[in-house]
Amino acid sequence: MTLIIVNSAPTLDLEPIELVLALAAFEQKPKLLLLEAGIFYANKYQQEKRLNGKASGRVLSALPLYDCDEVFVSRRDLEQLSLSRDELQDFCTLINDDEIKKLIHQSKHCVNF
Repeated sequence: MTLIIVNSAPTLDLEPIELVLALAAFEQKPKLLLLEAGIFYANKYQQEKRLNGKASGRVLSALPLYDCDEVFVSRRDLEQLSLSRDELQDFCTLINDDEIKKLIHQSKHCVNF
């Protein structure tokens, strides 16, 4: 299993999400772990970064259509950013630090953004 770890804020190019979609196209069943500022990828209310661009939250909301519904968010980082669970995509799962370590340990490949 490939784990995509994102700890940086969304940029103009949504490379982490594009990688998840590419892996899913080849039936790799990737998982996505959002840490620190990377949590903003899952924010339902995130605005697009450029005119006529795509908001990261909107692109992320399409992941379940590609059987990519394993998106994990650090509970601790969510609290540190003063965000609430209601601001995240519904399919996101909050996990604690021990569960994050276990998820990373279980992964065959990890890609960091």
